[in-house]
Amino acid sequence: MSKLKSLSESNAEVSQIRSTLNSNEPRLNGIECPKCGKELLDSEPMCILTSNPPQKRTHCSNCLYTGYRFC
Repeated sequence: MSKLKSLSESNAEVSQIRSTLNSNEPRLNGIECPKCGKELLDSEPMCILTSNPPQKRTHCSNCLYTGYRFC
């Protein structure tokens, strides 16, 4: 017989996941830096520029490159 989660356990898990996903701390994005080859970070993951196409600000913590990527 499997042990089911309680409602409070489930809510705590969801709250933890949401707080991580909604964080505006810089986040690695899997894109190579055009200057040094290290992985770029989205500078403000929750901020999207309303340009056409939409873009996010990105930077490299290794060589200090800054730029924008399409979303």
